[in-house]
Amino acid sequence: MPSVKHAIIAAAGVGSRLGLGKTKCLLEINQQPLIAYLLKLLEDVEDVRIVVGFQEQEVIDTVLRYRRNVTFVRNPDYLSTSTLTSYWLGGQGLNENCLFMDADIIFEPESFMRFKNACIRNQWDNIIGITPTKTHDAVYVSLVDNKVVGFSRQHKTDYEWANLCFIHPKLLTSAGESVFQQLALHLPLTAHDIDSFEIDTKSDMEQAIKSSIAESALYIS
Repeated sequence: MPSVKHAIIAAAGVGSRLGLGKTKCLLEINQQPLIAYLLKLLEDVEDVRIVVGFQEQEVIDTVLRYRRNVTFVRNPDYLSTSTLTSYWLGGQGLNENCLFMDADIIFEPESFMRFKNACIRNQWDNIIGITPTKTHDAVYVSLVDNKVVGFSRQHKTDYEWANLCFIHPKLLTSAGESVFQQLALHLPLTAHDIDSFEIDTKSDMEQAIKSSIAESALYIS
């Protein structure tokens, strides 16, 4: 089965909530940086774009140890912009659906492959990744008939936004408060569940370390 053609990873953020003084994509689980886990999942994607900002040279050097054929996109305004801007920058020049994801997430490989295969089968559909609620600072999603019909910081539901989507770049804008608020303008959107851990806080990182995801055979092979 062919793969999706394009993937954009937002890796420009400071990671201030974690308080470890480094961008989160360089945090290590089982002696591997988070960005390496994502690159492993994207080996069959021909066009991978990584948006860099904070500690950009360290991120670039780390990525190149794992994959050479990537495109680095600079977000020089990373301190004053959100992930939405990084997504928008990464998607410039593209006119078809792309995978967009944050760099501070570790995905269970089989569920990620199912998500990617759903994108391949439905290449014109805009698909939102959702995961069972578990993180400290979640963006909760409301669902009706397997469609995301709402996002909320306050109204807790069984699922949260997984910071993963397969959407057309035209849905994005160059500036705004957050990706989910921008996506909210285009609801309803197709939901697809995935097993993942986003690492925003030390508690999130502890959960991820204790999970079995990082010990998957795909990651340690």
